[in-house]
Amino acid sequence: MARTGIDVGDSQLQMGARVKKAASILLLILLPITLTSSLVTVDQAQGAKKPNPKSKIAPSPSPKWPPAGFSFDSGVYARVPSSKQLVSAISAKRVLASQVKSCTKLVCGAVQVASEPGCQWWEVNSNVYSKEKVLLGTLRTLAGTTAPFDIKTILLVSPEPIETLEFIADIEVACHQDPRPTGVKNSTYTKVVEEPKETVIE
Repeated sequence: MARTGIDVGDSQLQMGARVKKAASILLLILLPITLTSSLVTVDQAQGAKKPNPKSKIAPSPSPKWPPAGFSFDSGVYARVPSSKQLVSAISAKRVLASQVKSCTKLVCGAVQVASEPGCQWWEVNSNVYSKEKVLLGTLRTLAGTTAPFDIKTILLVSPEPIETLEFIADIEVACHQDPRPTGVKNSTYTKVVEEPKETVIE
């Protein structure tokens, strides 16, 4: 099976409660469009009647690649989006807006992915932890095709109910180049009960 994987980090998304991220994100500063105009000549300064050249708007620069703030491995890029980046992605995709409604009650996370050659389908494996960092379960999320250099936002929705500060961590993404297997669910959650570690008080 042709695939390329990359470890991302942690994500915590609690819509209506809190939005946090446990990964460093490089924020991009957008530069304003530059206007170009001709200088005033001596004749114009003296009142000569000459047509003023029209100002021209410089063309927008091409999108930069690789995208800033993403982890990279073998042509695959991934990052845990900030709350601002996530809100922007959700507002642009109705499917995401519908999916994120579940995150008002369930423990969720998010990851943004991209690939230089494109992907037939994406696989995201992650773990769900309690606020005490006790492993609650493992989550496998599958997502659809992406074209080369396209950035896709994938929501990680677990069936675990939100109680306090649960979070999704140990995120690993894989870009598959072969056809997606038939009959495989988009999301698979395996419950794990891990005993909390004892705290020694001296």
